Parts: sequence; C-alpha cells; structure tokens
Amino acid sequence: MKLKQKFVMLLAAAMITSSIPMVTFAKNTSISKTLILTEDDTVGYTVDDDDNIEIKKPFEQFLTFDIDIDIKEPESIEVYLEGDNIEITQDLFNAWAEDDTHTDLERDGKDVVRFTMKNYGNETTPGDGTEGTIEIEYTDDNELKVILKGGSKATDQFRMPLLYQAKDGLLKLNVASHDGRIEEGTYTLSKGEVSNKKFTAEIDDAGKIISVEGEGELGEIEIDEIKAHTLNGSVFRLTIDSSDLIFSDKYNDPESGILDDSNYGLSSAVSDDDVTFVRSDEDNAIGYLIFDFDTSKVSAPGGVVIKNIEVEAEDDEVATGDIDLTIELMEFFDDPDDGLTRDDFDAISNGKKPSDNEDYTWDDVDTEDASDDMEEVEGVIAVVREAGVGLSVEEEVDTIGGKYTHGKDDNKVEIKFSDPTKEFLTDNGKLELTLEGAIFAPVPASEIIKSQTAGDDFADEDGFYTEITSNDDRIEYDDDALEDFILINENHPNVAEFNLQDLDDQDELVIQFYVVGNPGFNGDIELTAEGSKWDDPMTATIGTVTQPIEVNLVQPIDVVENERAYPAGLITISETDEHMFEADDVIAIKIEDLLIDDADVVADNGLDIDTKIAEGHLLIEIQGRSKDPATITISDIKLDGSGYIPVGEYTAYIGGQGIHVANTPINFEESSSSKIVGKPDEADDWDDDWEDYKNNEINLEDYSEDKDEIFAAAFSLGSFVTSYRPVEPEPEPVPPIIIPPTPDPIPQPDDVKGENGNYGLPDLDIRISNGRATVNGKYAEVTSEPLIVDGVTMVGVADLAKLLGIPRDKEVGNTLNYYQHGNDPAVVTLRLDKRRTLEIIIGSYEINIYDYNSLTGTYQSVGKKSLIKPAQILMDNEGLSRTFVPMRPIGEALGFEVSWDSKNSEAIFTNKN
Repeated sequence: MKLKQKFVMLLAAAMITSSIPMVTFAKNTSISKTLILTEDDTVGYTVDDDDNIEIKKPFEQFLTFDIDIDIKEPESIEVYLEGDNIEITQDLFNAWAEDDTHTDLERDGKDVVRFTMKNYGNETTPGDGTEGTIEIEYTDDNELKVILKGGSKATDQFRMPLLYQAKDGLLKLNVASHDGRIEEGTYTLSKGEVSNKKFTAEIDDAGKIISVEGEGELGEIEIDEIKAHTLNGSVFRLTIDSSDLIFSDKYNDPESGILDDSNYGLSSAVSDDDVTFVRSDEDNAIGYLIFDFDTSKVSAPGGVVIKNIEVEAEDDEVATGDIDLTIELMEFFDDPDDGLTRDDFDAISNGKKPSDNEDYTWDDVDTEDASDDMEEVEGVIAVVREAGVGLSVEEEVDTIGGKYTHGKDDNKVEIKFSDPTKEFLTDNGKLELTLEGAIFAPVPASEIIKSQTAGDDFADEDGFYTEITSNDDRIEYDDDALEDFILINENHPNVAEFNLQDLDDQDELVIQFYVVGNPGFNGDIELTAEGSKWDDPMTATIGTVTQPIEVNLVQPIDVVENERAYPAGLITISETDEHMFEADDVIAIKIEDLLIDDADVVADNGLDIDTKIAEGHLLIEIQGRSKDPATITISDIKLDGSGYIPVGEYTAYIGGQGIHVANTPINFEESSSSKIVGKPDEADDWDDDWEDYKNNEINLEDYSEDKDEIFAAAFSLGSFVTSYRPVEPEPEPVPPIIIPPTPDPIPQPDDVKGENGNYGLPDLDIRISNGRATVNGKYAEVTSEPLIVDGVTMVGVADLAKLLGIPRDKEVGNTLNYYQHGNDPAVVTLRLDKRRTLEIIIGSYEINIYDYNSLTGTYQSVGKKSLIKPAQILMDNEGLSRTFVPMRPIGEALGFEVSWDSKNSEAIFTNKN
C-alpha cells in the first residue's frame, strides 16, 4: 500500500472515531485588475465643476471573494477593508449609497452609515439578490466594514465594486476577517506607485566608452509614460555636463536614427522617423529630443529607449573620467510671452515661425524652465578613457536554479565588448569567461553530432560541449564540424576558453551563450572576462538565479548500536516561489549505506504528491502543482531490516529532477529505466555506447545502476543518521570513607523580577505588524513580522531582542546568542544580566528558564515553559532564515503582557504597570 493511501485511511479513521469536523478555508480574494493612475485620479466616479459626485458605470475595479463552502440566508461573513494611499470620504460614501442600484440606507443625519447592495457575482452588473447581498458600513476614513449575506440560493462568490481617489504612493487594500472563510491579505490596486508626474527617465551608460579624441556615442536614455497619450508633442532638453564634449555637428539640423526601441503601448506607434534630435545653436552641449507621432494606434502607456547619440570634442582633447548628462522636460505655456507653447511646437516642427514665417528654433523658446511633470534626471551616460575595451550586457537572464530547456532563449546571455578607439580589438588572442552562480549550459549530443560517425571523433569523458557564438564569426573553433560549440572541462563547468579571430578594424565584439543557474544559489550571476592581451579582467552582472527549493534538516536521527531504530527524523523541502515543482517531477531520497523502509510524507498549499519505496530509496512524485509556494515534510523515517545500525555517521542525499532539472527523470511507475539529461559523460566507455549517446538515448537497465546519476547534483545532509556505541556501565567503585562536610548556608537569591516586575527592562510598549514595529510609539526597523503557523502566532526572537534593546554576542550584560554544535539542534539564548536566562532549542516544545542567584553567582533552573508549537527556523520578510517561537510564552517569560490584534494583524507586548 502506498504511503499516501495509508495516510488517507488513518486520517479517515481518526475523523470517524473522534468526530472532528473538517474545516476548509477561503479559496481566493482578488482585485479584478490593477489600474494606471496618477495622483487625485478617481476610480468608480467623477466630480464635475460644481464638486458634485457622479457614480460612473460600468465600474472600473472590483473586489472578489471566493469561498470554499457555499452560504445562503441567514448565513453571513464579516470582512474589514482598509485602504493605503486611497481616499474614501463621507461625501463619496453618501453618493455611492444613494446610487439607484442600492437599497436599505441607514443614515446618521444627512450622512449614510451603511447600505445594502446586490451581489455582482462574477458579472460587472448586480444580480437579483437571490445569490446574496453585500452590506457596506462606513466606519472611518478609508475604512469599511463589509458583511457578505447569503441569499435564497447558495453562493460561493461575492463581488463588489471599489470607489476611491488615488493619492501619492502605492495603492493597497488590506482585507481582514475573523472566521477563516475569507482569504486575508494586502492587495495592490495600481500598477506602480502613483505620483503627479507624467514621465520617468533613466540614464544607463551601458559601458559606453569615448576616446580622449572625443569620438564615440552616449549610452542609453529610457523615457516611460505614466499614462497614455502624453509623450507625443513632448520636448526633452539634454545637457552634457562636461566642458570638453559637445553634441556632434551632424545634429545642426533635426536628425533621426536614435530610437533603439519602443515598448508596451508605444511599440507599434513610434518609429525611428518620429523621434528627432537637434543641438542648440547657442550652446552645443545642449540638445533637444523631440517626439512627434500619430497617437491613433496608442491604447496604453509605453516607453522608448534612445541610444547612439554621437558626441565630439569641443577642442582637440577630452579629459578622462565620467560624462554626466542632465535630462529635463521642457515646459509648455498658455501665454507665448512666457515661453514655449503648443503652437510653437507645431510651427517649429514645420520649420517656420507662426507670426512672420521666418525660421524658428528651439533656442528661441527655451526659457530654461523645466516642467514639473517629470523629475530632472542626472547620471553617468559614458566614460572617457584611454585606449581600452569596455564590457556591457546586452541581454540578461532571470532564471530558476537548474531549470533549462535546450533550444529556448530564456537562458541566453548576450555581451558586448566595445572599443571606440579601434585600438584594442585589432589584436586577436585567447578569451576566458568565468561564471559565478551558474555553469555553461550543456548541449545534448543529438544537437552537436550531426556529421560524426564514430565515437572517437567526438568522445571526451572529461568534458561536455556548450554553444557559444559571435556576430560575424569572430570565434575560432577547434573543429569546423563542431562550429558554434566550445568544449568545457567537466571539473570546471563555469569556465569557457576560446580564441578570437578576424578582429582587425573592429570597434565591438558581440558574444552569445547559454547558462544554467546553480540550484543551491540565490543572487546575481557574475561574469568575469579575461583576455590574454588585456591589461585587467572585466566583470559584469549577466542575470539572476532564484533557488528553486530550500532543504532544511529539522530533526536528525540518533540511534544506539544494537538497539532497534524507531521511526524518526524530520526534513522539509520548500519551494522558494510558486510552481517550482512541476507535474511529474520526482524527488529521490537515500541515506548512505542504509535502506529506507517507510516514511510519512505530506505536502501543503494544494501540492499533490504520491510516494513509494524503490531499492531502499524514498521516491516522491509531484502529481499536481501547488497554489502557493509549498512545503513537503518527510518525517518518521523507518529504516529497513532490523534497524540495528553500526556505529557511524550516515549522510542523506536528496536528488532527482524535482530538486534540479538537470538530474535524471525517473520512470516512477517502473523505477527501472531512465534517460540521462544534462550529464555529459554518463557512459563509462563512449566507444561501446556511441550510438546511444549520439541519439541522446542512454537507457540504464535498472534502478540500482541509475542511482549514482540521480544523485549527481543532490543536496547533502551530513550526519543525518548518527549511531552511537552504547555506554558501558562503570565498575562499582569501592565506597569511600565519607566525612560529612560542614553544610553551607542555604543561598537566598534576590527577587530577579525587580521592584516593578520587569526583569531589569525599562517600561516598554512594543507593537509589531506587517514588517514594521513601534517601541513606545516610535518606529523601529525589523526584518520579520509575526507569522501564523497552524493558528499559532509566532515571532522572530532576534527582532524581539532588538526591540528590547538587547545586543547580540556580548560577553557581559544583556545579550542574545545563537549556537550550534555539529548537527545538534541549534540553541538560542536570551540573557537578562543577573536576572533571567531563556534557552530556546530549535524543534523543542519547551523554553528552559534559569534565574540568577546572587549568593552563588550562578543561574539556576527554575523550570520550563511549554510551547504549543516548537521553536523553528522560518523565512523573514527579506528571505533570511530566522528563529521563531510562539508569541505568548516568550513574552510572558520576560514579564510582558501579550496580546494579538487580529484585525490589524498586530502583536502587542507591554510591561507597563
């Protein structure tokens, strides 16, 4: 019988015998769509010139509650809404309530306190009320109480429109409830932060190098609209902040050819001819970027990327160093006497002056006034240096560790070496690329060998091939038949070496290659490029790697030799983001030199799994992906045979493509054959197995031969099982002659609580909520917020100590210490000097308490405090591992009164009398 079936039967039996009802929770709470808004925009209504509020139909945005269990009258669910950076005024609520679709108004004078609307269900118009109604109560500015009431028909979905005015910042709606049937959380209402600006601009030097003679091009300028239809007809003033450089004289007349890319809503609306650049006649270090295009095809905001604007030296030579550029949006005026007007724009675009038909330039109307519709932007856009080569990244990767599919460009990197002086790239030589956080992607043999007929023509058991190409064939390959492929040493899969060719008179070299992120790594992928004829290596960030899963050893297995080993051990395997585990992925777990006979395996957040034992290994197959990042918990591992384990330490290994896609996909039903993926030399003798290798079909006969390949890139948990030699009894000693000692006086400790019962701590009122904290009303920075684990509120010990003013790792005084010996459970110690010490052991359901005895000068045990959930390692807001314990026991052990405000998700600690 499979483990999963056993688990289901046990669960069913437990439900029958104990009559415990099953509880299902809310499916989902969602916003229908996020909106693009600027400050003071209204959603769901308009305001006329007389400040009258008019409800706008159909509504633009809806809040939807999906619940698992249908409700019907008289059932109801209470929900509390609170807005961040939005404004819901009493006047707006009155107008909303008085809309003719609403009934049952309850007033307080002229103001409406609450009203009832019909449920919109899954539509944008309300139903007839048979499937429930929604009562909305105005409790305070930007706060609403919502009661979802069942109708004559059962319903599992309630949908209500949202009305508010946008304010500066990121618009959010906080949803809270008390009975678990509504998914609580914070939901974003707007796309990006709301501001009163129309544009954002960004400068990127992109590694642009300008020679000391002044020849070269500036880096990239990216301009993005906040709202659609704003870029057309705009003029941006560009100023080079250098006394040595000016814009090229080619821009004496408006010049196009500087548009590199247009995106989103502008991708099909703006062409190269629609963007021109002209330099100022009065100051050649100033130029005007002009947009004039047809907006009929624009339906959404977008952005443009400008590059390759040429510069030159004002005199003979340019000083080395950074070149700064300032970007300003020119202001349009209603009065021509004030400066540039829209009529001026049209006239200059046509090359004439409106009044006398004479030539008219941007210099004539540039008053040096900058518009408030965009923040002035200043940054480095190029660098002037002596002859040399620059490195820029043209195409980055954003990858999940170990995830790679050959033939797709998701893992493709493109880099460019630039030499505007054309003095460096004329030299050929060897180029070495080294990756940190990734390896070069192996290419399947079937893709490489298309003309080879014998294994000797290709075989190299110490390496594999990766694909590296360059524009215009600048890479010299060892074998013409293997063009585009570079041999990689398997012991150094992150290093590629090759020679360059035909670089005479070249000012740039573009190279493309593919990478696979390391599955155990989180962070940036760094590239170091070193040429045999370069002065210094160059580095660049070419992308990021997200670790697909995290393996935690919660509890190892400790046994005694010649004593039966009972089921024990606890391992968790957690997704770091949603859908890291794919359907049909397999996770394989083995223990060095030991066989697994059984184990309890469960998964949360909707992850569907199946399990079996094969060849003494535990296999877990993913049958359905999770809704949210899920955790697989393996516990009560039973070892095969008698369970008598020789003395020693045994490592557990966790592999399979569920951990790293480049491992072996296992045939779960048969567990007897599998296909090697991403491993370059599985066959020991390529001559014997050449046809299989060439066809990418290395099929192993049975699971026992397949095991080594499965765990080739596995996670390793050292000393997972430790077997100790039993302690031999000491021989009975000869009874010594006992001389009764003179008894010491019984020490009487001081009252460690102190006069005010605060254990020496000051009077404190601490509140922690949503990653923020206050101490006596003042903001304090923390990295963790309280977590609800199976209904128990947990707090981070390190952050609580920080809020108490307790430092870390001090020899004397108050201190917080973290200690772990070998694979023993970690211990966190919180000491209030000469008062009390708390000892928290990871995985333990108790806190050990020691009070200070002033007569003996030692801390003596005064008992334990039980925990409803064990102390455990969880992730904080920044993705770091932190020790969490149940909130109430640790607070009370420190002399605090502890409470939890569920409406505001706020933990409260106070020791004020």
